[in-house]
Amino acid sequence: MSDPFHIYTDMSALPVHEHEAYLEEGFGGICTSGTAVIKVFSVCRKISPNDLVTLLPLQLAQIQEISDDFAMTFFKINKVMFLDVMSGLGKITPDFFFYMRKNFHIHLNEYDTKRFLGFCDVIDYRKNNSDPHFWRETVLHLLRIYYWDFYVHFQKVTNKKKTYLNSRKESIAFKFSMLAFEHCKAHREINFYSEKLCISSLYLTKVIQEVNGQSPREVIADYVIVEIKRMLRNANLDIKEITHQTGFSNQSSMSRFFRQHTGMSPSEYRCTIHIIQ
Repeated sequence: MSDPFHIYTDMSALPVHEHEAYLEEGFGGICTSGTAVIKVFSVCRKISPNDLVTLLPLQLAQIQEISDDFAMTFFKINKVMFLDVMSGLGKITPDFFFYMRKNFHIHLNEYDTKRFLGFCDVIDYRKNNSDPHFWRETVLHLLRIYYWDFYVHFQKVTNKKKTYLNSRKESIAFKFSMLAFEHCKAHREINFYSEKLCISSLYLTKVIQEVNGQSPREVIADYVIVEIKRMLRNANLDIKEITHQTGFSNQSSMSRFFRQHTGMSPSEYRCTIHIIQ
């Protein structure tokens, strides 16, 4: 597992572009000069110095009105690495991801701006100086701190009020995500969810593709993979028990599913991480 990970200041590396697209990589970064307008789904924000921007992978985004002196210090994170970060944070529910679509921009004071830049320095130092066998896990732990702070803030400000859904399609996508989060270990077929939502499987697929940039099957698979990875971090659970808890008929089918979505077997993945004793 050797995903490249760097701290960037070169704006050509920014994974969001002038044409609207679902992001293959998310990023977190601070504006250090100039201005630009970033749009995530239907939300537009003007970005200025000391503004912190956090976009998750697979969000629909674009950047426009970029000033000549626009600059950021940022990191990028692909879907695989992001799911690994999430697997170490416990059961974070889908409402957090919908919240982040509307709250990807925060203005920081000078002190907190320096803290973020210091955080980037720590990540860069660790990435370049840690044992190569452990650097990826070290960076993942640091990124978990970053995203965990957003989750804590989300819990404080929302107080369980679902104020971030603007349309019926978003509502369907949110309800589907919550159902998939709850039932993915026992039900991976689309019909189960379309019946729960009282809509056709075809319409559900169309809505999820439009709102999430993924098919329902891909969304369900992501939740299952995060759950398997979370369990693999527990040394007290063997592969057989993880197979049972995640609803697979046998160990080979679970391993095949995991390899299909991660490129490695559960045992190979377990060898790459620091597991909980």
